[in-house]
Amino acid sequence: MEGSLFNSGFLGSKFLWWIGQVADDRTWRENQSPKKIEDPKEDSPAWGYRYKVRIMGIHDQSEASIESDNLPWAQVMYSVWGGGLAGSRQTPGIRQGMFVFGFFLDGQDQQCPVIMGVLGANAKTVVEKLKTGKDEDGENFTPQSGWANAHDDECKKVPDEQLPLTTPSSAPTKESTDAIHQKTAADNKVETALDKKHSLACPDPKHQSDTKNIQTAVKECSKQIEAIKRETQDFGNAVSAKLPVSGVPKEVESVIKDTAGVVSGHTKSIMGKVHQLTNEKLQEKSAEMMNLAFPADKNKIFAEQVEALEGICCKFNALNAGLAALIGAALLKSFKKKAKQKQSSAVQAANAADPPLPSASAIDVPPIPPKGFYQPDPICSTEELMGEVLGSTINEITSIFGSAQSGVVSNMNDGNNPDMNSLAGSAPGKAVDRSASQRNVVAALANGALVGGMAGALAGALGVDKNIIGSVAGAFKAGNYGSGLASMMSLAGISPDSGLASAALNAIDSGDILGGFTEAASALGVPTGLMSNMGGAFSAIQSGDMSSLTGAVQGLAGFDAGILGSVAGMADGLPLGGMGALGGMEVDIAESMNFVQSVTQLFECDPEPECSPNDEHTLDSGGSGAEEPNCASIAESANNAAQTGKKEPETKRVPIRNRRGRITGYRTVTVGD
Repeated sequence: MEGSLFNSGFLGSKFLWWIGQVADDRTWRENQSPKKIEDPKEDSPAWGYRYKVRIMGIHDQSEASIESDNLPWAQVMYSVWGGGLAGSRQTPGIRQGMFVFGFFLDGQDQQCPVIMGVLGANAKTVVEKLKTGKDEDGENFTPQSGWANAHDDECKKVPDEQLPLTTPSSAPTKESTDAIHQKTAADNKVETALDKKHSLACPDPKHQSDTKNIQTAVKECSKQIEAIKRETQDFGNAVSAKLPVSGVPKEVESVIKDTAGVVSGHTKSIMGKVHQLTNEKLQEKSAEMMNLAFPADKNKIFAEQVEALEGICCKFNALNAGLAALIGAALLKSFKKKAKQKQSSAVQAANAADPPLPSASAIDVPPIPPKGFYQPDPICSTEELMGEVLGSTINEITSIFGSAQSGVVSNMNDGNNPDMNSLAGSAPGKAVDRSASQRNVVAALANGALVGGMAGALAGALGVDKNIIGSVAGAFKAGNYGSGLASMMSLAGISPDSGLASAALNAIDSGDILGGFTEAASALGVPTGLMSNMGGAFSAIQSGDMSSLTGAVQGLAGFDAGILGSVAGMADGLPLGGMGALGGMEVDIAESMNFVQSVTQLFECDPEPECSPNDEHTLDSGGSGAEEPNCASIAESANNAAQTGKKEPETKRVPIRNRRGRITGYRTVTVGD
C-alpha cells in the first residue's frame, strides 16, 4: 500500500539502534505508585514502566543542554517470560546510572525509544562520586551508582548483600555482575549468628550446667564487645554494624546489661540452691530446740519457724531482684581488671608495629588483640565474677538467718527450761547491712555521703581527679544540679556552652533534671544509663521519693560499684549470728552449689534426669563441651569478696534475765546497740 499513511522506515527497512544512560531516578520513579492501589487506570501516576534515558549522539552530556527531567520516556521490551497477560509478568530491574541499549520504535522520528537490554557493570570500574548528572558536580555518561543520593533519600536503604567488607577504592557498594562471590556484610552477619554459642541447660542438678552456662555467657559478652570496638577500626566490621558507627559506649553498655540479665537467670538457680541449704540449716538447727521444748510450747516454736522461713524466702526474692545490677557491676569490674593486665611481649610488639586506634568506649574494657592473636577468656574470670556476686550476698544471707532464729531464741530463753536455756544461749548480735537498701540510702543521703559518692562516680567516669571536685559535690548537695554539672564539665575540659552541653544544662535549669542529665551523656561521652540513673536520683531527692532514689542508686551500682561504699552500713545493722551452742550460720558457697535437695529422687528406681552430652551449641558446628568453673575457687573468691572492707565490731557481754528478773546467762552484743 502506497500513500501518505505508509512510512517504509517504520519498524522495517530502517532499524535504528541507540545506547544511552538511565537518568537520575528522581526524574522517573514516580511513574509507578509505591503503594497498593484500587484502580490502575485512575490511581497510577503514569502508563507502565518507563524510564528517562540520555541517548548518546542525540542528547548532550551537559544538563545545561537538556535537563534530565526533559529527556524522552523509553519503553521496555520484556522477555518471552511474560508481558502481563494471564498473570505472566516481570518487573524490570533497571536502575539509575545503568547503560542501556535499544531501538527506536518510530524509526527516523526517534521519539519512541525502546530498551532491549542492559550493559552490565564491571567490578573493576571506578565510581568516583556518589552523584548523578542531575547533581551539582555530577556528570552524565560516566560510571554512576544506583545508590547515589541515598544519604538524603529515605526511599533508598542499601541492603547488607550490597555492602562489601573490603575498604572501597570507589563507591562502597557491590554493584557489578562479576562479583557475585564477594563477601559482604550479610555474610558477616550470617557467620556471626552461626558461630554464636548458646548454652544448654540440664535438669540434673549434679551436672552443674548453671556454672558452665555462665562461662558461655561471659565468653559471648567478651566476643560482642570486641566486635563493637572493631567497628571503629575496621571497615568490614563497621559496615556489618548498624551505620553510622557512633554509639560505641552505649552499645558496650547494652551488651553488658544484656549479659547481666542472662547471667542473673543462671545465678538465680545457684541462689536457689543456697536458699534450699539455708532452709535445711534452719530446720536442722531448730530440731534440737523442738525436741527439748515443752509440749505446750511446740506449736509456738513451729509458728516461729514458719515465720522465719517466710522471712528467708522474702530476703532471697529481694536478692534475686537485684542480681542483674550486682552482676553488671561485677562484669564492669572484671573487664576493668582485664584491661589493666599486662600484655605479653609478642602482643606489645605487634601493637607497636601496627598501633590500634584510641578506644571510643567510655567503659574500661580490654583492648582489641592485634591480627593473628586472640583474646582469651580464662576460666578464672568467670570464677571471680561469680565469687564477686555471691560474696556480696553472704552477709545478707547470714543476717536473715540470724534474724529468722531470733524470735525462737527470745521466746524460748525465758529461764523456765534449763536445757532450752543452755541450748539457745546468746541472742543475736549486730551486723553491718552492706547492701544498697532503702534504709542505708536514706541514712547516706542524710549525712551527705550519698551525694558525695555520686559526684565521685561521675568524676571517675570522666577521668577527673576526685580530690578536686569539692565544688561539684557542694553544688549537688545544695540542690544546684545544673551548676554542679557545669563545674564537672569544666574540670573535664568540656565547654558548658557547647551545643549538647548547653541544651542539657538548660533542661536541668528548667526543671527537667532526669532529661537534662540523660541528654548530657552524649556531651560527656559517658554511658547513657549512668547519667539517667544519676538524673533519676537527683530528681527523687528533690521530690522526696526515697523508693525511686533507692532504685536509682542500685542502678548506678551497675556502672560504678564504688557507689555501694557510700551507702553500705549507714543504717543500723540487722540481727546476726548468736544462738549460743547452736551457733550462727556460716554460708559455705561450695556446699551450697553442690547441694541437691533430698526430694530430687524419692526412690532408687526413679529414672535420673536425661541431659544432652553437650554444654553449648552453635548453628554452624553443633554441640560441644564447656569448661566447668571450680566450685571451690568460686567459694574462695566469694569469701574474699565478703571480707573486703569488713571490720570486726566492738562487743561486750550483757546479762540475760527471765521474766522474774533472774540472770539466766549472758550474751554478746555490739557496742552502741
